[in-house]
Amino acid sequence: MRFLFTRLLILFLLLGCGGSEDDQSQELDNTPVINSIEVYVSSEEIIVGQQVLFSVFDNTGKNRTTEAKFYVNDSEIDGSSYTFNDIGTFDIYAKFQNLKSNTEQVEVNQVPVEYKQYVLVEDYTGTWCGYCTRVSFAIEELKKQTNDAIVIAIHQGDPMQFPLEATLRSHFGVTGFPTAFVDRKARWAPPEPSSLDQVLGKLTNKAYAALAMESSLDGDILTIKVKLKMGYNYKALRLGLYIVEDKLVYDQRNWTSYYQGDPIKNFEHNDVLRKNITGLLGDEIPSESLGHEKEFEKEFQYVIPSEFNKDNIRMIAFVTEASKKETINVRSSKIGESQSFEK
Repeated sequence: MRFLFTRLLILFLLLGCGGSEDDQSQELDNTPVINSIEVYVSSEEIIVGQQVLFSVFDNTGKNRTTEAKFYVNDSEIDGSSYTFNDIGTFDIYAKFQNLKSNTEQVEVNQVPVEYKQYVLVEDYTGTWCGYCTRVSFAIEELKKQTNDAIVIAIHQGDPMQFPLEATLRSHFGVTGFPTAFVDRKARWAPPEPSSLDQVLGKLTNKAYAALAMESSLDGDILTIKVKLKMGYNYKALRLGLYIVEDKLVYDQRNWTSYYQGDPIKNFEHNDVLRKNITGLLGDEIPSESLGHEKEFEKEFQYVIPSEFNKDNIRMIAFVTEASKKETINVRSSKIGESQSFEK
């Protein structure tokens, strides 16, 4: 028995040692293998003269930026950053050991041309809305301070209702009245009369596109030429054109202290949206017409209905990036006016 026990003990120890060797071999097999690297750029689109930072990581997630070599259009550069002094599209890749990364591109544009900035205010309102006079009062105060705020009043549930107002409300997420938007990006913070700086502050932004209009009237036929000048290499733009009417007189409910009386008799409504000549969000400009310092123009015709007062009609043109809601710039024009681009 003692002999048998001894043999079993030796066999157990041998098997135990064999298992340890297998485990060690398995650990060696699981050592991460570096078989790929990926390059990253801090900006894919810049203005000439700007610097871009590069970084590279291997497939294990380790940062290899300080060890890698970087190439711009197949030419090796010093370090991991590069200042682009020429206009064009540049290929960026990295090498580490015997591995080559993916290729990223950096597009370098000309210095943008700046134009005068206008700001768009869209007021969702109705004569039945007693609190909407709060925004009406804010707009009056705004117009006292600047002529560069372009207002569009979108009426609902009254004689001035815009036929597609529900579509606009749905697109911009308007769920209550009053609601006003600034440049189709942010809600004008209530109480609006105390938030004029939110609108006025937008006028300090840089505009890289300008609008101008020419128009003429032949009987009831209104011909409008809208011109757009681009100071930046935009990839996709939409051009919109609306018709608004001023000096429409209707009683207005009022539950605020900004005006006296409820309803306010013979309240004058201005900037009332009557018709969209283009699509509600604008029409996409052909890609071949886009580019730095390019000019695009399009002519429209509109038959003014008999119930509209021609003397009070204005046109409002706006431009947005095709993938975004925010307006880049906007312009208002009276019938017969011939405008030029403003810097």
